[in-house]
Amino acid sequence: MRLFVAITPPRAVLLEVRTAVDALKRGNTPGVNAMLRWTRPETWHITVAFYGEVAEDKAEDLAERLGRVAARTTPMELSLAGAGRFGPRALWFGVQGQCDRLGRLAEAAGAAARRCHIRIEDRPYRPHLTLARVSGVPRGAGPDDHAGPLDLGPLVERLRPFRSPGWLAGDVELFTVLDAGETAHVGSMGSSAGGAMAEGSGLHAVHGLSGLHGGNGGPAGKRYERVAHWPLTGR
Repeated sequence: MRLFVAITPPRAVLLEVRTAVDALKRGNTPGVNAMLRWTRPETWHITVAFYGEVAEDKAEDLAERLGRVAARTTPMELSLAGAGRFGPRALWFGVQGQCDRLGRLAEAAGAAARRCHIRIEDRPYRPHLTLARVSGVPRGAGPDDHAGPLDLGPLVERLRPFRSPGWLAGDVELFTVLDAGETAHVGSMGSSAGGAMAEGSGLHAVHGLSGLHGGNGGPAGKRYERVAHWPLTGR
């Protein structure tokens, strides 16, 4: 199973994101919108750590360790602010607030994976919420390569003034990435680590945002399901 850990902003913040994205789309030409694959509101999240493909036995060990990480982590004040891009590939909103705590959470979530012998990419952590991906980007294009089929620079500038309401991020969630028609197989994940099992309840079920704004989604044909979550109870 393909897994990642994330923090999901509350509904009020996601509604602000939807309003900003809808305004951006209305100001774009049809040609620009056709080149962008807009992420769906029910998939909006701030990734803490992406694990990729994880065997089920390792996933259960990982969930136990993530439960302990959450128990040591203090809730944090966050907001979405500003915009940026990953080379020619993706458009995103940035994260502000207690990002030092968020960075430590990301480090701990990565360390939990390494203790389970799960290999993850070693790269600087840059918290963000992905808004759109560009179609037709060459496979070899890197994050610092701005040459692509669409210049994202003007879109970034239009989104840069965005500021969301702040919120207290008080829990962390474990999601699996599924293909269309695929069912999550999570075993007892999270049940022995204080995790709240949520098999079959994707982000749309958590926040009720399904269908609020059109788009053809994130990674083609993919959907996310939450398989466990834990409150942040550190002091």
